[in-house]
Amino acid sequence: MRAQADARNGDDWILHALAELCLDQGRPEDALAHLDDVAARRGGEEEWDLFRVRLPLIAAGAGVDEALERARAHPEGGTWYAAEHIAKLLAGAGRTEEAVAVLEQHPTSNNSLHAELLIDLGRIEDAVRVLRQPRTGRTAPARDGAFFAEPPFSGRGRQVRQPG
Repeated sequence: MRAQADARNGDDWILHALAELCLDQGRPEDALAHLDDVAARRGGEEEWDLFRVRLPLIAAGAGVDEALERARAHPEGGTWYAAEHIAKLLAGAGRTEEAVAVLEQHPTSNNSLHAELLIDLGRIEDAVRVLRQPRTGRTAPARDGAFFAEPPFSGRGRQVRQPG
C-alpha cells in the first residue's frame, strides 16, 4: 500500500486507505511515519487535507485529547472545513455535545452533520431548524481559472479540475 501511496505522490484518497489499513491492524504509528515522509517531501508544511488523515491515527495512539489539541493548533484548525473532522472525532469519542458546539461556530456549513448529531442528542426540533437554514455560507469552492483555488480543494501538488 505504501508503494501505491508513493506512486500517487501522496494523494489524500490513498493516504486515507493506508491510514485505515494501519488502524485496522493496530499500527497507527506506521501510517503516521508515512505521513511524516509525505509532509517532508512537501517541504514540511501540511495543509488540512493531509493533516486530517492524521487525526484518527493520533487519537488511536496518543488519545483523542492529543488529536484535538493538534487539530486546533493547526493553522486551518478553526475553519469551517476543519470543523467537520474535529466534530467527527469528538462524536466518535462520545463527546457529542462538544461536537455540536464546534459545528455551531460555523452555522452555515456542515448542516447535515450538525443535524445528525443533534438528532443523536434527541434535539429533533433543533436538527430540523439547522436543516432549514439557508445555506449562505460556502456551498461551492472559489475557482481560479479551471481549478478550484480555495481549501480544502487546493492541496499542494494536486488540483481538481472543474467538471465539464
